[in-house]
Amino acid sequence: MPFALYSPMTFTLRIPGPGFFLGLVTILLACALPHSALAQQDNRLLRIAVYPHQGFTRVNLSFQSPPDYTLRALPGRVRLEVRGADSPSFKKLRSLNDKQLAGVTTSELRGVLSVSIPLRVADAGVQVVDCANPSVLSLDIGPGVKRAARVDIAPGRAPILSGTERFVRDFDADPGGVPFAPTDGKVLKGLLPEGEALLFQQGESLLYRDRAEEAINVFSMFTNKATAPKALACYRLGEALERLGRHQDALSYFRQGEGLWPQYLEQAPELLQPYSDALARTGNFPAARAMLLRLMNRYVGTPYQAELLNRLADLIERNGHKEAALAMYRSVVVYSAGSPAAGRARLKLADRELFTLSRDRYRELLAKYQAVYQEPGDPASRDEALFKMTLLLSLYASPKEALETVVTYDRRYPRGIFSTIIKKMREEILFPVYQETAAAGNDQGLVQLALDNREYLARCFGDPGFAERVSQAFEKSGATAKELELFGYLQQKNWAGGSAPFLVARMVDDAVALGNVPLAEATARDFLSRFPRDPHLGRVREQLGRLAFERGDLPGAAAQLAFLGGKGAKAQLPESEYYLGKALAAAKDHGGAVRSLSRFTTAAKRDDPFLPDGYFTLATALAAGKDYQRALAACQVGGSIASGEVSGQFLYKTGELQLQLGEVRQARASWDKAAGLGGAWGRLASEALNDLNWRMKIAGQLP
Repeated sequence: MPFALYSPMTFTLRIPGPGFFLGLVTILLACALPHSALAQQDNRLLRIAVYPHQGFTRVNLSFQSPPDYTLRALPGRVRLEVRGADSPSFKKLRSLNDKQLAGVTTSELRGVLSVSIPLRVADAGVQVVDCANPSVLSLDIGPGVKRAARVDIAPGRAPILSGTERFVRDFDADPGGVPFAPTDGKVLKGLLPEGEALLFQQGESLLYRDRAEEAINVFSMFTNKATAPKALACYRLGEALERLGRHQDALSYFRQGEGLWPQYLEQAPELLQPYSDALARTGNFPAARAMLLRLMNRYVGTPYQAELLNRLADLIERNGHKEAALAMYRSVVVYSAGSPAAGRARLKLADRELFTLSRDRYRELLAKYQAVYQEPGDPASRDEALFKMTLLLSLYASPKEALETVVTYDRRYPRGIFSTIIKKMREEILFPVYQETAAAGNDQGLVQLALDNREYLARCFGDPGFAERVSQAFEKSGATAKELELFGYLQQKNWAGGSAPFLVARMVDDAVALGNVPLAEATARDFLSRFPRDPHLGRVREQLGRLAFERGDLPGAAAQLAFLGGKGAKAQLPESEYYLGKALAAAKDHGGAVRSLSRFTTAAKRDDPFLPDGYFTLATALAAGKDYQRALAACQVGGSIASGEVSGQFLYKTGELQLQLGEVRQARASWDKAAGLGGAWGRLASEALNDLNWRMKIAGQLP
């Protein structure tokens, strides 16, 4: 069906009857039908409190649980709709003695509670005030809070909106039109030698493949030729420069080409398309529109007619004639159904709702974008439709659904035109997903979330407790090797810099737990050089002390752990005091060994495998300092928790200490008991007992 264009400001169609207008009215009515909200009543408005202020009135609405609401500022009133809620009548509030409000009324229909607040002033604004209690919705109403309306998105999605709204509004999608057409080869051969004609065609090939910078270099070689070749080069230079956004330079070359060979625009009318773009972008809207209409007249009755009508609609919309553009897009949808042009037009129509709809209606708009994506069309429109479906879900859907959609898009188009902004959206939506997963205590889910999205955790690291919470999840899930690999990646990222000391310290712990001694030592020394004053320094040095002790380097262990003897120092790993005490005892520093081992035996749990030897070494160090009484006490406590042959060791040592204290009878009893246990210590106890008996017999002290 051909299009007819009459005046610069109006557009109509030659149609056989009023079907188009009837269809248009039907569509408008269908779009205007309210969306029914069917929800189960699981919330209740318990209390309404009104507090007058200078310039506004605050209304606090206390609910049984956090409300799922939509706030609307209507002429003369404010309306709050709460899904899945009901309330008492609150009859006393229907008339208020307030400067701003004329009352508060409530009503409930099909599970939606409506709170209506008539206004006494004409120039009132409304805003929601954050409260510590999420079940209390606080509204400030009055001229003092008047401001631009906010988009009704899901709570916590403001960073996504602020990061995408301007980009989407300013995004200049290809409106479609006549495709690029190379210069007729016969024309070129008639104007240029064969070699130069081939070079010109190579430039056009570069232009066709969107390599405009290279094409400019080629066409510039022809600007010193005769009139006709120079004119062709000017036209192509104008086209290439327009693609690069250099509109003023492009217009200059188009005009130069037209001045040299104006008739060529009739032979190659597709050049009118970039020419009109250059005019429009440099502010000459009437000339741009006239040139585009001239082009459209050449393609009446062809498949490009609808594409060019989209282009005209885009042009006039950018110049403020939104309603006329709207009518054109609708015409393309009706009369070119199923075509790529119709897909572009449907995108434009849907975009008008993108940042204006309420949360309860976003699924309707989602379906419109989904229809564009599912129908055959040009890849750019389908990509844009999928991106806007992803954006909608990121702004309105549950965090997990939004994340799944963003991840799907990112995998499908990792380097697409929207890839950068999609990655930012993924970073933002990860944060509420992390919060939900952590609050639910889902450690396995938290581990998987971090592993699957490790490149996108920048926003999550804005939470100071994120790294520690994720580490706890890895520990509870037993995924030590995975934590080591992930933290090794994250500690290199600038956006995780604030948590880098913790991440590297955990890598040391993980490497020790996995028995990877070279990696543990290398990572620990890297920590010491990068973070010499970090609070995690002590723990890392304790791990180095442990590694030195386990390979038999007792002086090295003592050097790393010496800080534990300082004032206020406290071991983060209980065994560290044991390693230090053993190392000091081996170095004959009995006083230091006693202090360290005393701290260890006091703090250690009863089932600590090092505890019996800790008591024995403590007793030995005390005895070396001739503090036999305390040594005996340590030996007796250690013996009470020892078992097997170790018990014999404690009994033998107890006998020695008792003998030093002159408690001969008690020493004989201890050795006698040890001898009864057998084993190496039992034999030593038997020999000591025999020797004691012999000496006492010689001294005449035996009965």
